[in-house]
Amino acid sequence: MSLSWLDRHTLLVHPRHVVLERQPWRGPAQRLTAEVPPAQPDEADWQPALTAAGALLTTKASPFGRLRIIIANQFVRFALLPWSESVLGDKARLGMAKALLRNSLGDQAEHLEIALDSPAFGLNGLAAGLPKDLLAALRQTAKTRCLRLDSLQPRLISDLATCRQLLNDGYVAFPDDDWLTLLGLRNGNITLLRNHRMHAEPERLGNELLGLLAAEHAAVDHKKVRIFSRGDWPKTLGDWEIEQQMSLLEGGAHA
Repeated sequence: MSLSWLDRHTLLVHPRHVVLERQPWRGPAQRLTAEVPPAQPDEADWQPALTAAGALLTTKASPFGRLRIIIANQFVRFALLPWSESVLGDKARLGMAKALLRNSLGDQAEHLEIALDSPAFGLNGLAAGLPKDLLAALRQTAKTRCLRLDSLQPRLISDLATCRQLLNDGYVAFPDDDWLTLLGLRNGNITLLRNHRMHAEPERLGNELLGLLAAEHAAVDHKKVRIFSRGDWPKTLGDWEIEQQMSLLEGGAHA
């Protein structure tokens, strides 16, 4: 009798690599990676990654197993939700998130499905907008493969959960190829959020990050940066203390 329903899978959907980690109910874990070609001019930027993800799940995932999906930050649009006593409850917070994303993205915001973090009294929050078509296709692929979808979340949310208690003051940085996601924390409260393309070459990445930290230093109280990256980073960057941490899906594209 097959016990494949006990197998656990984690899928990373990234613009350059799709990674599937499979933990069978017996035996060692398996890690499978598929390269993702650039999107064509008439394609959504996430379409090639979706195709590669679908192929991996269809051919390599265990039917009836459990599945967790992590979406690379490049495919996500974030909004920082300022704390307000007049904006409480999911409905009010969702309304604020929609307004913020619409203000920054215009009509593109209508194509996003918005997820909210768990609220905490007196603290700012996070909203993540993910492409509706991408999410629908991933859910359908999981359903077709008879996989039980446990969660579907941005990489920022997934990795932040592993260090939130360790870094209450300072920055959390996600340098990823030509993309940078940066989060500032002060006494556990999110004070700054950046999620954008970088134009620096890899060897200039440290200088670009240092410049951004210098410009935004007022958002935090301690000069400490926890960097999620598999690259080689020094112990200090200028007068900033660097702590390096690997993502749960270490490997392709710093994931």
